[in-house]
Amino acid sequence: MRTLTFSKMILSAFLTVCLTVTAVGCGGSSESSVSSDVNSTVSVTQSTDDTSAESANQSNESASPTDESASQANESTSQTDESTSQANESTSQTDESASQASESTSQTDQSVSKTDESTSQAKKDNEENNNIVVMLDPGHDDDESPRNQPQLGVNEQDLNLKIGLACYERLSEYKGVTPYLTRYDGHCPNADGQFSGDDYDCIHKRAYLAEEKNADIFVSLHCNATTGELGAEANGICVYITNYAEFNDECEKLGNIIVNHVTKAVDLAPKGVFLSDLEESKGYYKDGSIKDKYYLLSDNIDNDRPAVIIEHAFMDNTHDNAILKDDEQLKLIGQADADAIAEYYGLELK
Repeated sequence: MRTLTFSKMILSAFLTVCLTVTAVGCGGSSESSVSSDVNSTVSVTQSTDDTSAESANQSNESASPTDESASQANESTSQTDESTSQANESTSQTDESASQASESTSQTDQSVSKTDESTSQAKKDNEENNNIVVMLDPGHDDDESPRNQPQLGVNEQDLNLKIGLACYERLSEYKGVTPYLTRYDGHCPNADGQFSGDDYDCIHKRAYLAEEKNADIFVSLHCNATTGELGAEANGICVYITNYAEFNDECEKLGNIIVNHVTKAVDLAPKGVFLSDLEESKGYYKDGSIKDKYYLLSDNIDNDRPAVIIEHAFMDNTHDNAILKDDEQLKLIGQADADAIAEYYGLELK
């Protein structure tokens, strides 16, 4: 383009010289001839310029589709990059959710593992030390299952706790045994709400505590009543045991020892050992037998643990009621329970 412009300048100068020096016959032509040549030259120049412009225009047009294609390609690439970015973000969110789920599962597994480890260690320690673990259960409580008898002048949950504390203290004096209580005061042991949804939350937690401590036996401490009015005929101590064959004989043996010790310690009639009523609606034990009516028995047996329920005296019997209102008599009852358990397991005082 620069060469063409330069040529035009030379040609223009040349024509100017020729016009100026026409008298000496520059180019050997007349004025009209020169004019013709100039016009011709200008025409050629314009043609050349037009051709160059057209060529440049075509070149630009040719470049335009290329630029447009490049732009479209860039746009497509940008969209692809955006899609990839979104996919990566989605994958990242999925990975984060999976990570959180894995962390939650890990924490749950860790919690279960710790519980299993604790139970396993307790069992190991008991076996190595030849140690007997007894879960004593003062029945009822002030929260979920109160059994108040104002017309009788007693609250069963209070009587059961006094007997339980005396039993715990006495049993602690023996070698080779570790006693626990499901409650040490008036509160239900299910205060943390671990079990919920039915009328037996507190009872389920009592059985769970025995499982947690890997207890060898569960002994529930209660007092009885029939009419709820003072003057009832039923009196004395009795023990309820399971119908489940695997534990039946041993529980009966322990029950009889308990009745014997308590009736020697205080003036209560020995009513004996009785099988629990059955409740088919609760289902069956693993041996196919119908489950016991009392959850304190069936919950423990479901955990392969023997259990007994002691009904120490009748609150609505005039004779028994007088004994139950005497704290010293309640202490003697608790100590007699402990001595009976110690005899059953062949334990000796420290």
